[in-house]
Amino acid sequence: MEWTWPEWIEWGAKIIGALATGAGVLVAAINYLNQTRLKRAEWVKSLFEKFFESSVYKEVRGWLDYDELPGKLSGPNQRENEEKFTDFLNFFEFIGVLYSRRQIKFEEVNEIFDYYLKKIKDEPNCRVWIEKYSFEKLKALLEYV
Repeated sequence: MEWTWPEWIEWGAKIIGALATGAGVLVAAINYLNQTRLKRAEWVKSLFEKFFESSVYKEVRGWLDYDELPGKLSGPNQRENEEKFTDFLNFFEFIGVLYSRRQIKFEEVNEIFDYYLKKIKDEPNCRVWIEKYSFEKLKALLEYV
């Protein structure tokens, strides 16, 4: 069977339409991936600023850095220190939530927080606290450290 000019034109239009649709899908997928990467970068930047640039967690970071945590959790300011330490662990629990929901990747977290994740994992008081107060997302995150 031989095609007529209108049939060739119709067939060509369908091919061009299909190619345009495919290109549109490809552009949308690339845009989505770029937006996802950008959102993750914003999360990581925000977490970095909150943890390192604000003074909120500085004191507890020092306790871990200088192996002072056991004394701080049993000393004269025990209750206040326990609240600070719980806030500190809640920060990492939140990171665990973001990771479990695939909002950020472990590599992104580990590149910035690897030192403190290792400190938390290796410190017996941290492990007891994580178990006692059910920091489940943090516990799961520490399995990768």
